[in-house]
Amino acid sequence: MNQSQRQKEPMSKKAKLYWAIGIIIAILVAALLIWHTFFFGKQNANATAATVGDQTYTTTEVSYYYYSVANGFTQQAQAYQQMGMDMGYDPSLSPSEQTYNEEEGTTYADYFLEQALDQLQQVSILCREAEAAGYTLSAEGEQSIQDNMDALYTYSVQSNAGSEESYLRMIYGRNMTKSLFKELLTKSILADEYAAVKSESFTYTDGELDDYYDAHAADLDSYDYRFCYINAEFEDKTDEDGNTVEPTEEETKAAMDAAAEKADKMIAEVRGGTAFNTAAQDYLDETSAESYSDPEYNHKTGDLGSTVTSTYREWLTDDSRQPGDLTSIEVENTGYCVVQFLGREKDTDSYQTMNYRSIQILAETTPSEDGSTALPTEDQLAAAKEQAQGLLDQWKAGDATADSFAALAKENSADETTKENGGLHEDANRDSLDAALTDWLFAQGRQVGDTTVVESTDSSGNVTGYQVLYVESFGEIQWKYQAASSLRSEDYNQWYEDLQAKYPAELTEEGKAIPTL
Repeated sequence: MNQSQRQKEPMSKKAKLYWAIGIIIAILVAALLIWHTFFFGKQNANATAATVGDQTYTTTEVSYYYYSVANGFTQQAQAYQQMGMDMGYDPSLSPSEQTYNEEEGTTYADYFLEQALDQLQQVSILCREAEAAGYTLSAEGEQSIQDNMDALYTYSVQSNAGSEESYLRMIYGRNMTKSLFKELLTKSILADEYAAVKSESFTYTDGELDDYYDAHAADLDSYDYRFCYINAEFEDKTDEDGNTVEPTEEETKAAMDAAAEKADKMIAEVRGGTAFNTAAQDYLDETSAESYSDPEYNHKTGDLGSTVTSTYREWLTDDSRQPGDLTSIEVENTGYCVVQFLGREKDTDSYQTMNYRSIQILAETTPSEDGSTALPTEDQLAAAKEQAQGLLDQWKAGDATADSFAALAKENSADETTKENGGLHEDANRDSLDAALTDWLFAQGRQVGDTTVVESTDSSGNVTGYQVLYVESFGEIQWKYQAASSLRSEDYNQWYEDLQAKYPAELTEEGKAIPTL
C-alpha cells in the first residue's frame, strides 16, 4: 500500500510545452502510421474544420491538436502495458474502434476530438487576450521554442524519418509543415505564458485571505496525526499458464475481515497506553514493521487539510475531532487504515516558499567495466561530505554572511544552474522539493541564516553527494499561500469561462470527420 505522498507542484512551464510538440518515440510513430496514412490521403488540408469566435482553423491545424492528444494518450497506454497494467485503451487499434463511454455511445476518437477542440479554444482565446493586453513572448519562451525545435531534429534522426518535416508528417499527416508546426508551437507557448501572467494578476488583501480562511478553515488548518495501513493478505495464485488468479469475493471478504480485526486490535492497544508506532509493528509485515520501529515514522505535523490524502481527510478534518481520537477506515479490497488525530491549529509560522542558497558537492565516481558511471562508493561519499562540511566550517570562520556564502558557491558548487548566482534558489516551494530539503528547510523554528549539510540524491533516490544549505529569506505563510492559490484559481477560471462563452468553439462537418475519414 502506498503511503500518503506530498502534493507536487504543477509541472514546470517547460514540461508543459511538450504536450504541444507531440514528440514521441519511434516505435509509437510506427504504430500510428496505419491509421494516419489512410486518413490523410483523403483530407482537404485547407478546409475549415473549426471556429473559435470569429477565427477559423483548418483541418491540418485541428488535426495537430487531435493527434497531440491521441499521441499522448497512446504513449501513456504503452507505458501502462510495459508495467503489465491495462488502462482500457489498446494503442494497436484505431481510437474509432474503441468505446470510451458506453452510455453515451462515444469512442476514444470522439474523446480525443473533444479534448483537441478544448485545447484549440484555450490557445486561441489566450493568444487573443495576450495580443489585446500587448503581451509578447518572453526570452524564456523564445528559448523554449528553440529547445523544442532542437528536440524535433533529434527525434527525427532517432526515428530514421529522413528529415524533420517527414517526421512531422508521420505524426500529423502529409499536410503538416515545419513552419506551420513552429507557428502552432509558438501559439501554445504564448498561451501558456499569458495564462500564468493573467493568473498572477489576481491579488488579495489580508482581509480577503482571512475571510477565505474563515470559510475554509478545515482545508487551511495544519494537522498533527499518525497513520498506518494494515493490508488485507491474499494468497498468490496462478493458473496452469502462470497467469495471476484474482481472489474470489469470498476470499476478498475473508482477507478484509482479518485486516479489520487487526486494525481493531491495534486501536485497542493504543487506547490501552501502547505507543502508536509500537502497536503498529505487531500487525504489519516484516519490512513495514521495521519502518515503524522509528517512533516518528508516518507521524505527520504541519500538513494542511487540503493536502491530506482523501482516504482519511473527511474524518481527520471533522470539527468534532479531539486529540487522541482513533479510527480505522476501510480501503476497498485492500485493507484498513488506522489513523490517530493529535491536534489541529491555524499555523501562522510555517512558510510555503523561501529563498535559500546551496553549494552542491558531487562525490567522485569510478567508471564501471562496461564504461557506464557507477554510483559513488562509501569512501567517495565520505570524502564529498568532508568537503561540504569543510566549506561550511570555512564560511562560519569568516564573515558568515549571505554574500560570503554566495562567494563560496560561485567557487565550489557543482550546480551549473545556480552557481553563478551564488547558489541562490528563489521562491522555492515546499511542495516541489525533495523530502530531505523540505524536511530541513521548512522545519518548525527554522531561522534566516541557518545552515546545514544534507545529502544530494538522484531521481532514483541514490545518494550522489552533499549540499551545504543557507536560509536566505522566507516567502509566504503556508495557509495564506494556499488561500491565495485557491482564490486565484477561482477567479482565473471565472475569467476564462466568461471568455469561453464569448468565443465559443465549434467543429464543422470536416472537423467532426477527422477521426473517421
